[in-house]
Amino acid sequence: MTISSNSALVLHSRFKSMTRRFRFSPRRRHYCVLTTAVILLMVVLSVVGYLLSGMHYCFDVLVEWKISKICNQYYTNEVTGYMCPELCAGDTISEFHCPPDHTQAAEYSFNPNRFLARKAQQFVVVKHAVPDASYEKLSWIDSHRHEEHFPTEAEYVGIVRRYIELRYNLQLPFDKLNSLLKLKNKNNHILFRASMRNSWNLIQNNEYLLSRLYEEKEIFPQVIGTCGDLFITELLDTVEFDERRYHFTNHIDLSKWRYHLKVAVLILDYLEEMAQNRFQMCSVLLAGFGISDSRMKYHDLRYISTEVSIDRQLSDGRWCAEDADCSYHDCRSRCNTTSRQCTTGLLNNNLQIVCEKIFRGTATEPGILVTEKSPNRLLRILDRCAQPVSRSDVQTGRPLGASKTLKKQLYNELTGIYEQLASSLYS
Repeated sequence: MTISSNSALVLHSRFKSMTRRFRFSPRRRHYCVLTTAVILLMVVLSVVGYLLSGMHYCFDVLVEWKISKICNQYYTNEVTGYMCPELCAGDTISEFHCPPDHTQAAEYSFNPNRFLARKAQQFVVVKHAVPDASYEKLSWIDSHRHEEHFPTEAEYVGIVRRYIELRYNLQLPFDKLNSLLKLKNKNNHILFRASMRNSWNLIQNNEYLLSRLYEEKEIFPQVIGTCGDLFITELLDTVEFDERRYHFTNHIDLSKWRYHLKVAVLILDYLEEMAQNRFQMCSVLLAGFGISDSRMKYHDLRYISTEVSIDRQLSDGRWCAEDADCSYHDCRSRCNTTSRQCTTGLLNNNLQIVCEKIFRGTATEPGILVTEKSPNRLLRILDRCAQPVSRSDVQTGRPLGASKTLKKQLYNELTGIYEQLASSLYS
């Protein structure tokens, strides 16, 4: 079919009219280029700022997208989990969103793989065990047939048992292992492999594994359920303090001072439970502590491990120029100045870290036990605890760690002050 010359002229004139309508004047082009440059500059600065500061910005739409992706995988039998039906139904577990601003700034800002949801009448925490470079794959690909191969159930139980033994120096009985794994759909070849793959990804997540291994001791947030690489835990009641006093005045009223004392005693009780189970905390923040059924727990378990594991990590023989190169967050070690290698294990302990960062603090941001109501005797004990020097104040085998004797003195001092305040209120 051909087009007549008149029709072609009409179309040509219409096209020229349209291009003339959208043609920018030099002034408009200048504004357009300037606006585009500003937008690009803002994007570049945001990316650079993110990389340099390590900050994480949470968006509700991304949270919804992550849940939707997991549920699509569940519907196509790519993932399994006891909590998947409730998670994907949209009625039992709902209202997925980023933490509130005050919570995000305190505890969730440095862990981008967690967010909040509502389960029934209470909020819970949804955590994503995102595989990283340290994760090992469970299956392998046959180079000849290009088929994916998985271990048998018995082989997988043995793999997990050896993994826990090597990582935490723990030997678990098989009944405890079977309770930990909870493999399902054993009669369905596809679903059983998916269940095994999801289980292996969760096992390699430190937060999930510690919570499950020590769930009967109630020292870590309780795991409520799993779905694929997601696991849901209880939301602890955050330990809250008025941080404005750090910047304007150290004045604190009597009720808040009693609250500080009570929380400090609960933290000391928690450290005692950690010591009994030989756990070391290598990143301690005040906002990381939370309360569940009148028990103190800690939100973020990424930097908590057994003392044996931390000792092995700090003394792995890597090259160092200064002591900081051998340390791991708040866990301190020492650089061998002769060999320039990290060969020394952990030097401090949980009590010293908490005294330094939480109880005493610094001159610009004093700790929760440093106020105008703090007696001099308590302040002196805090100084000794944060920087133990004398032989009686130093833990055996930990040259920078605070001793049990010092902890007992601090505990007695805090409970004595609290009881004295309580008796004065009712006298």
